[in-house]
Amino acid sequence: MRLLKTAVCGVLAAACVASIVGCSFGTNGEDGKDGKNGKSAYEIAVDHGFVGTEQEWLDSLKADNTSFSLDDLYESAQKNGYTGSYLDFLKEYLNASLDGTAMDNSANINRALLSVVSVFAEFTKTQIIYGPWGQSQETTSSYTSAGSGVIYEKEGGDAYIVTNYHVVYDADSNTGVSPDIYCYLYGMEPHRGPSTNYIACTYVGGSLNYDLAVLKVTDSDILKSSDARAVQIADSNEIAVGEAAITIGNPAANGISVASGIVSVDSEYITMKGADKATSVTFRVMRTDASINEGNSGGGLFNAEGKLIGIVNAKMVTETVEGIGYAIPSTLAKYVVENIIDHCDGEENLKVKKALIGIEVSTYSSKSVYDEAAGIARIEEQVRVEKVTEGSIGQGVVKAGDIIVSLTIDGETHPITRRFQVVDLMLTVRSGDTVVLRVLRDGKYEDLTFQFTDEYLSVIN
Repeated sequence: MRLLKTAVCGVLAAACVASIVGCSFGTNGEDGKDGKNGKSAYEIAVDHGFVGTEQEWLDSLKADNTSFSLDDLYESAQKNGYTGSYLDFLKEYLNASLDGTAMDNSANINRALLSVVSVFAEFTKTQIIYGPWGQSQETTSSYTSAGSGVIYEKEGGDAYIVTNYHVVYDADSNTGVSPDIYCYLYGMEPHRGPSTNYIACTYVGGSLNYDLAVLKVTDSDILKSSDARAVQIADSNEIAVGEAAITIGNPAANGISVASGIVSVDSEYITMKGADKATSVTFRVMRTDASINEGNSGGGLFNAEGKLIGIVNAKMVTETVEGIGYAIPSTLAKYVVENIIDHCDGEENLKVKKALIGIEVSTYSSKSVYDEAAGIARIEEQVRVEKVTEGSIGQGVVKAGDIIVSLTIDGETHPITRRFQVVDLMLTVRSGDTVVLRVLRDGKYEDLTFQFTDEYLSVIN
């Protein structure tokens, strides 16, 4: 057996009580359903000649297409006369049936299960033990921590796996990063059968400041012959508060399990001690009330479609607070993971390299904008430059007071509507890239162009 003295790897903050939240039937009009005539999408379909139950109608929306999205279903319902918002339709399709019970989303969840793994990291620690008369003895002990991971890419028996940095790093160990990391696929955990079902992983690189690490699997027969698959990733910048949030991970090191809740806050910042137990680190996270426990670290937070919206990394424990857990937003995680793969895989460097313009930005103004068509309230911020660092690439080009409108990286333009976008997007810049910062200065738009070289890529712990 490989699993000896297993210590469950705790998330970085502290307890989140499980809370399964059901959505009410979607409404957008005074009469309770469709704003035009008070009828649900199903009732409108009946008016247009559909014969059958509501469940049969929902199934019919799938037509003969075995690969469909919620957008496809919504478009199909609109063609049948539905005039409710997209959010109304989501609530109706995902959470309502004729008897008012929750609809079954298990197919999406089960697909996501195949993208999550249990992660184990072995460590050794040498310490001096002193006896009652001052004599000393050096002892070395071995132990194993447990967490979770998500399959980021997979081709045959090769894969990249994402987990938390604190799952594979222990400041008290002899090596810091574990030299012996392995994982188990869903259904092959050691408590279900032979412990020889483990898959060996190699550490590619990681970041204490982002609490993410990338592992690599090479030519695994177990992976090759399995139904495991790479995760589908949603754009977390488009996530709305109130959407379904499903945690899939390895709580208490007892194997992969599922818990459900909602997205409570789409983006916020938390500060705590990092994996080295010394550095104060600020993480940008998404808040959820879905159950998060020790061992969930590095696992996935998924939406109702089974797409990844975050990597679980922290929770809060106090006597007066319940239902607060955190996940690193999926889009930010993707930026970090791609950065690690590009800068660390096969290289001596094992850390993130981030392009820095040398500016300090702040939220100049913030408001909520309600999208009637989508039925979603989104936060929009105006982002302003507060300070330019002396000696940086931005000195003499960017000015304090500039309002950042967009960021173009190697020809791809990203409108800036949230402060975090400016910070996160710089993780995608590579040596040789051209970056254009469009700003509003004294009532006029100006394009500020930067050519990045290795000199302006900083190593981030």
